[in-house]
Amino acid sequence: MSAATELTFSSTEVLAGNTFPGFGTTIGVWTTVPALLPELQTSMRNWVAVVEQACSRFRADSDISRANRLTGTPVPVSRELIDAADAACRMASATDGLYDPTVGASVISAGYDRSFEQVVAGGPGRGFDHRAGGAWWLVATDRQASTITVPEGFQLDLGGSAKGWAVDTAVQVLMESVLPRFPGAGICISAGGDLAVSGTPPEGGWPVAIQERLDGGGTVAERQVRLTAGAMATSGATHRQWQREGVRGHHIIDPRTGQPGQSGWTLVTTFSDSCLVADTMATAAWLLDVAAPRQLANWGVGARLVDATGVEVLVGDLGRWLAPQAA
Repeated sequence: MSAATELTFSSTEVLAGNTFPGFGTTIGVWTTVPALLPELQTSMRNWVAVVEQACSRFRADSDISRANRLTGTPVPVSRELIDAADAACRMASATDGLYDPTVGASVISAGYDRSFEQVVAGGPGRGFDHRAGGAWWLVATDRQASTITVPEGFQLDLGGSAKGWAVDTAVQVLMESVLPRFPGAGICISAGGDLAVSGTPPEGGWPVAIQERLDGGGTVAERQVRLTAGAMATSGATHRQWQREGVRGHHIIDPRTGQPGQSGWTLVTTFSDSCLVADTMATAAWLLDVAAPRQLANWGVGARLVDATGVEVLVGDLGRWLAPQAA
């Protein structure tokens, strides 16, 4: 991401929320019913732990790490990794491979071989294999046997989709639990600024601040939006970046080349009914550069794209997801 996306409430808004570390970023939970917050936060903490055990490539004992060590072989894994991998491959198909979960080797080669905090503290790892993607359709999951097979010669990395999938799943499960008891409740779940809302929103919508770095990171601008339904996500390469031998590296790999991608957009924010869709299509759109607005319209998602000078391009009927004054 190139933006810090967070909820910012005024002192007159009666809402409850909290944040905690997870997925190598910050997890946020908010609700319009303050009495629900402890329950929601406990549920979300437990869910994040389950997803990290399944999908974190920074944990040697995770399901995805075991599968990546045994490529070409069916590996017994949790239902959560199978669900997350299947979701990732669906989005690879929907974006014609511009989002690709099989570029893990290139992500590592770009320097993102540890958590981002460790990369910042110790510098990026050494590059070794800028392998193009394109093997997502070879990822094989077997639900009956509860196994996954990573294509031989590739590494699975769900960093571009797992947060969105996890947010969608959490929102659905929590709302199924909450609504029978609190019919008018609303909740908002965020994972590193990729967020989804459900239920009855607060008056005027959920207040979201998007901070973006312009001109290569020197200038910071902020845009306020009010999300009333669905989900939003951001993508860009000015936040999670590093230097290695004088060359800038970042985490968004272009699967067509296996190299860190290039784009004329500083930031792409997408709006959809699903956080998974918003998350993956924001990344795909960033890689599409000037072709992004037309393709985003074809995909049926809303978007706000910002270039290095701060000029913005809006796509779609944003009123479907945003309050009128923010659309």
